[in-house]
Amino acid sequence: MLLASDGSEGALQAAQRLVALRDDLREGTTLNVHLLNVQRPVSGDVSRFVASGTLEDYHRERSEQALMPARALLDAAGIKHADHQRVGDPGTVIAELARTEACDLILMGARGIGTHTGAPLGSVARSTIELSAVPVMVVK
Repeated sequence: MLLASDGSEGALQAAQRLVALRDDLREGTTLNVHLLNVQRPVSGDVSRFVASGTLEDYHRERSEQALMPARALLDAAGIKHADHQRVGDPGTVIAELARTEACDLILMGARGIGTHTGAPLGSVARSTIELSAVPVMVVK
């Protein structure tokens, strides 16, 4: 399973759902979980004036903050996970990592902390559903 987390309440609820799913499975203790945070790239204007090492540190710090709540919940439940931090278009990166890691399911919150607050589903969830070759569970 791939758990996409942006640090939002919706992402934490998706992590809670993953724990509940594990508890419902006969072989839940052998669940293979990939925990992912995707940071959006900064605009070209900013990246021209900031050193690449500084941008990498910025993305890494923000990603660590976003992963912290879900990581803590999974650790407390005894669920082993591989953590992934990426920079790019979130929907594309989530779908691609699910493909490369041979995940059977993607879990994510319905609405996170993205910029499109008017959509009931959220732009990242919608994009992930459109691009993914595996089922996507969107948790409200």
